[in-house]
Amino acid sequence: MNRKVGVIYSNILMIVEILSTMLFTPFLIRTLGQAEYGVYQLVTSITSYLVLLDLGVGNSVIRYVAKYRADNDIQAQKKFLGITTIYYLLIAVVAMGISAVILALFPTVFAKGLSAEEVRLAEKLFGITMCAAAFSLGTSAFSNTVIAYERFTVSKGTVIILTILKILVSVVALKMGFGSMGIVIVNFCITILTRSIYVVYVLYVLKLRPSFKKVEFSYVKEIASFSSFILLQMVASQINAMSDQILLGIFAKGASVIIGIYGVGAQILQYFKTIGSHFTSVLMPGLVRLVEAGADAKRYESEMIRISRIVFMVLSVIWVVFALFGRDFVCLWAGKANEQAYFVAVLLMLPTIFSYSEGVGYQLLQSMAKHRIPAIVQVISAALNVVLTIVLIYWNPLKGAVIGTFIALFVCDIIIMNIMYKRQIGIRLTVYFSGMFKGIIPCLALTAAAGGLMKLAHLDSYGWLGFVANCGVMVLVYVLSMWLFGMNAYEKTIILSPLKKLQKKILK
Repeated sequence: MNRKVGVIYSNILMIVEILSTMLFTPFLIRTLGQAEYGVYQLVTSITSYLVLLDLGVGNSVIRYVAKYRADNDIQAQKKFLGITTIYYLLIAVVAMGISAVILALFPTVFAKGLSAEEVRLAEKLFGITMCAAAFSLGTSAFSNTVIAYERFTVSKGTVIILTILKILVSVVALKMGFGSMGIVIVNFCITILTRSIYVVYVLYVLKLRPSFKKVEFSYVKEIASFSSFILLQMVASQINAMSDQILLGIFAKGASVIIGIYGVGAQILQYFKTIGSHFTSVLMPGLVRLVEAGADAKRYESEMIRISRIVFMVLSVIWVVFALFGRDFVCLWAGKANEQAYFVAVLLMLPTIFSYSEGVGYQLLQSMAKHRIPAIVQVISAALNVVLTIVLIYWNPLKGAVIGTFIALFVCDIIIMNIMYKRQIGIRLTVYFSGMFKGIIPCLALTAAAGGLMKLAHLDSYGWLGFVANCGVMVLVYVLSMWLFGMNAYEKTIILSPLKKLQKKILK
């Protein structure tokens, strides 16, 4: 029951996060202006790296607290909470120390990319965001304990309510003329409030007090063993997601506007990833049982095809629609000045389709205790991304940064990972891709053709109404063609089953 509630809350949170940022971001860009928005994006990117000081321990807290809870071992939970609380408080101090060094280096590192006034603003913004990050890290043991106890009303319900509150208060702050400083102060206050709720809940509702007596440091070795490759994955993913904006700030002259444009494209890409990860997480149950049952390579292959098809058929049509009308969306949503953000999003969405569609392969490797392989591949991808981006920025700052990231993702997330799936799992790639593409590619071609015809009608002159009409026709063509000859019986059952259950409830 708890897991069903968790899925419901996850769905609500995903909708709230996507809708709130989609509605708020255009207002934020127009209020701040491209340059200040670019500085804000740069500071956000730098601050996000501080979260890596978690070192993957958050997953360990969830795992071990849940384990001790299942064993009904309260004392072990308290001791574990004690050692992780000490760890996170130390990490918070380290985060503040590192932040102080970064703050001191701001004028030197970003002298080329930002003006003197923009550097001063960035320093002020970072001073606040680093305090929020440190407080967040220092209380992570408590937030992860709430998750381990599957108290989704608290863990996710709190985030849902405070996300809405944050947007509303941020709008007021911008209307009152506080600019980016107002935004980071609001974020700081919401972080303090959220984390305080978790701490109070663990201490006074769960009645779980961290024990600092006879702390067993043997936990540390166990945690480190479990977390090491998760950390590698986190570091590499963060570099691939955020390094472009930081590198632009360092190496591109007058970078604030460019970073702002890149940030708009990155925001659209994040919506795309959120949808992909949601489908992946919902479709993953049973993989561990499959591995433990000793399934053979052909069984893994059929499971990969089954799940990959569903994710691919959703993400691929979003990309096709965006490829044809995404430029209109960017101009309507973020303004004509950010038109080049279309290039950022449409290029980086392409490898993302495959990495998320094939995410089941990564889950299988993890279930087979081979998760070090994708972690190492991600590190290679991040290193290649940084090198290519630095080189290509000198050719063309915005396009160079995007193309460098695209090449790194394409080579590592698609080519190398598929080779790993073949070698480590036994997937026959020709069978896998023909199975994944079967019926979907012709439907995508029909959809693209319909979009091409809609372009001839020039409905873009009608603004949002024209955009919705164009996209609506493409989606309708895709849905009808997929139902007629694209989907197999299993995929149709996924859609029909909940509809039949709903019909029964209505007829009762």
